[in-house]
Amino acid sequence: MPRFFKNRNVGKFDAYLIDLKNMDPAEIRNYEYLLDNRFFMNIGEDELQKGKVNVSLTVERKPSFFQLEFHFHGMVIVSCDRCLDEMEIPVESDGNRSNYRLIVKLGKEYAEESDEILIISEEEGTLNLAWFLYEFVALAIPMRHIHSPGKCNKSMSAKLKKHSTRDRDDDEASSGYEDESVAMSDDEPETETVDPRWDKLKDLKDEI
Repeated sequence: MPRFFKNRNVGKFDAYLIDLKNMDPAEIRNYEYLLDNRFFMNIGEDELQKGKVNVSLTVERKPSFFQLEFHFHGMVIVSCDRCLDEMEIPVESDGNRSNYRLIVKLGKEYAEESDEILIISEEEGTLNLAWFLYEFVALAIPMRHIHSPGKCNKSMSAKLKKHSTRDRDDDEASSGYEDESVAMSDDEPETETVDPRWDKLKDLKDEI
């Protein structure tokens, strides 16, 4: 079982439990899920707590493994990087199908061979998809999420800008940084250290 389910109420995610062991050879099964606010709140991750995403799952039994392909579309609500207000972000799997696939094998105990290949206990033969569904949706969110021009909370943006400027000024002061025009006084002209070897060369030139 994934580490995610430790110390959590697994019963909240019973709807996402699928039985692989009892599938017939070459059998194909289809599942439909709706990931809503309750789902994301139960997952309990700060990055993503609201949304409405429709998921279609196809499970096919191969001779030595199970292939799971996930297709989804919908929207999630995240915080704007600029003003911190909530904003909607569309998410979908189309065009990136290779990123939303799992290969599952039966073995002695649960293990993750890679991001795409899992081994589950042959004795149990079941897999809870809740965490994988969350990860796939989170993977579809752009790295940066910013409101379109003119949509940001102007008051909050101004406060954040003022705060970041003050922090930068404090950092510069604590590091001892000063502008060169301030650090160098007009009463203390800059002196230049002359390499003594130049004096010897000058003497030789005068003798010629």
